[in-house]
Amino acid sequence: MIRKTQFAVAIAALISAPAFAAVGWDANIELDTTYQNNGRGASQSGRVELNAFSKTDKGGGFVAGRASLIAGKGGATTVDDMWVQMGNASGDIKLGRFEAADLFPAGKDVIVEDGGAAAGYKTNAFRGRTSDAHAALTLNAGNGIGFELGVMAAAKNTGIRPVVSFGMNGFSAKVGLENGKNAAGQKVSGAGITIGTTMAGVGLNASYGSGKVNDVKGSSFGLNGTFGPAGVGYIMDKNGSKKDNTFYAAYSLPLFDTGATITPAASYAKGTDMAKNIGLRVRVNYAF
Repeated sequence: MIRKTQFAVAIAALISAPAFAAVGWDANIELDTTYQNNGRGASQSGRVELNAFSKTDKGGGFVAGRASLIAGKGGATTVDDMWVQMGNASGDIKLGRFEAADLFPAGKDVIVEDGGAAAGYKTNAFRGRTSDAHAALTLNAGNGIGFELGVMAAAKNTGIRPVVSFGMNGFSAKVGLENGKNAAGQKVSGAGITIGTTMAGVGLNASYGSGKVNDVKGSSFGLNGTFGPAGVGYIMDKNGSKKDNTFYAAYSLPLFDTGATITPAASYAKGTDMAKNIGLRVRVNYAF
């Protein structure tokens, strides 16, 4: 009920803005039918996402806002994004519920199994999209160089996350640090880097993260590619002598030229001293 109220307040704020701040709307439905081995069997999950967004430019500055409501197949309703952003071409600040820069993008991750032996470290502990206080200051230095400083604050989930980014001519790179305490009160510190390139409908990305959670060292390496409607990926997670190897792939097919897609996907994961996990999924997505 609280999150429904938050969404309603965010929508009301967008609608009550001056007439020159037009509100945009979109929605989509995503439905997953999944089979997993090791006694997990078949399942079905999904959600409807409703988005409202607006941006006004005036006097060299801008104010933007977005609110996203998620209605799950299981009956739960929650808020995904709910933020306001203000600034100009040189920099801005974003406040609310959102995700900051991704230091470990997974590509076409329709289904990614878990090997169960190691969590690794992906430098995304303080990336955001939680109910805690969250702010991100972004500065644009020009020539494709940017800086983002993310700060989260709560009774326990408190951290700082600076990220430097560069992007030009189909090449992008981000490097960042994070330090603080997570929701469990555990000390978190680490660093990560991600590098990507896109050209002629092909996207390639490599990521690496290394850090500690409650003095337990971990690292993760990820490599993925998208080739038009297809995507493949690999992730290796390590904690001490424990290791997980995860492979995943997906291919999206158009449905009757309606803008909807159906995506078969598969994933395999094997952790140290653990049984192999295999998952198969068919995802239907329709934007309306």
